[in-house]
Amino acid sequence: MRAAAAIIAMSVVGVLGQEPQRPLSFDVTSVKPNTSGEQGGSSKGQPGRYVGVNVTLRRVIGLAYRPVQEFVGGPDWIDTERFDIEGRVEGTPTQDQMLEMLRSLLSDRFQLAVHRDSRQMPAYALTVARGDGKLGADLRPVAPCRPPAAPPIASTRSCGGFAVGNGSIRGNGVTMTQLAAELPSATEGRYVVDRTGLGGAFDVSLVWNADALSPTTTSDSAPSVFAAIQEQLGLRLVPITTPIEVIVIDRAERPAGN
Repeated sequence: MRAAAAIIAMSVVGVLGQEPQRPLSFDVTSVKPNTSGEQGGSSKGQPGRYVGVNVTLRRVIGLAYRPVQEFVGGPDWIDTERFDIEGRVEGTPTQDQMLEMLRSLLSDRFQLAVHRDSRQMPAYALTVARGDGKLGADLRPVAPCRPPAAPPIASTRSCGGFAVGNGSIRGNGVTMTQLAAELPSATEGRYVVDRTGLGGAFDVSLVWNADALSPTTTSDSAPSVFAAIQEQLGLRLVPITTPIEVIVIDRAERPAGN
């Protein structure tokens, strides 16, 4: 009996003494302030590599915690200050593993701490505008693309990714769910849920007047984002209220130098 008790005790100690599994992380990371003054930026995931150029911290948080789109809290600078961020790892990790590494980067370099919550909030539903289902000229169905073997230059769109400017979103081989996740940057941060019913991949080119924030605002140079989505993509944003999972930002600090 004593021997059996000793074995059990040793087993319990062994289990309790195990260190919790550490989150996956990039082998090499780089975080630098971007002081170019440009408004647009790019955020791209490639096999074993994440590259964000001239991105705000909130935008990178939005990528790291997909499919959640709504984020509340945090200091004001996470929406205004911009960074060049890179993470690299050997091998070809899965998309879920890459997102876990990106969350580790944010925790290590920005001291980011968050928790999840659910709140009833105003949002937009992304729907097909026309009853016959016809899409706009700037939303083109394409065959699913494969990421390139070598990372593309910073000014090009990567497979399944977006290039976002001040009043423009261009995507290459993206899904409607991915497009909906990008649109809050153009709708004052309001959550957008995909209700188009469109499967497959698309090339997207959307250009609007970034100063026209109202659905009814027009301009000689470019339409509001609401009009542009309908005219250029054949889609529509419909106001709704829905329970939304949100990420609450409890803490974020400016990163120290590399």
